[in-house]
Amino acid sequence: MPITIAHLRDQLAAYLVRWPEDFEVVAPLLALTGPDAFDRSTMTGHVTASAILVNPKGEVLLIHHKSLDRWLQPGGHVEPTDESLPLAALREAVEETGIEPSALKLADPVPVHVDIHPIPANPRKGEEAHWHFDVRYRFDCDDPELAPQLEEVHAAEWRSATDLDSEDLAARLEG
Repeated sequence: MPITIAHLRDQLAAYLVRWPEDFEVVAPLLALTGPDAFDRSTMTGHVTASAILVNPKGEVLLIHHKSLDRWLQPGGHVEPTDESLPLAALREAVEETGIEPSALKLADPVPVHVDIHPIPANPRKGEEAHWHFDVRYRFDCDDPELAPQLEEVHAAEWRSATDLDSEDLAARLEG
């Protein structure tokens, strides 16, 4: 069963109990009303899911994304077959890093971070500039073998949490 708006709202409600100071960030996601919120062709913005993979040393796994030419956490678009946002994040992590799903343990069913960020136009994919409403989950793991998905990823590296794109997220991982 595809992810529903009700599931998104439940996840965001739990998130706001933990981090009420993020209400302004989350407010645009609370305004989403239909299944097009998860459709990658919705150029006003759509929900994505990311996995923050943390090893025993407290390092995070970042991938060098080819089309964005940036180091980011594994993540991406929600698929119609995804049953929940944490499972969408897990699927993306497995696809982009080659890590076996059994090596990743969801640390908390509540998102660790929510971020809204612009995505530049990609003429190769026929995509206009748009917004990602990224719901991020922490997964703990040992140092599993990596096999990055070379179609989308140049490399994968364990790095300091301070290399993430958010100081708030880095602080939450350390705290």
